Amino acid sequence: MITLISYFVLLLAALTLTTFLFITFNKIQLI
Repeated sequence: MITLISYFVLLLAALTLTTFLFITFNKIQLI
């Protein structure tokens, strides 16, 4: 149970980081 929650949190963090980097890259590209 704890492992599943930890995996879900890690996946969510990775998704958020990827989205943040993608948005930042798009903003830099627009400039």
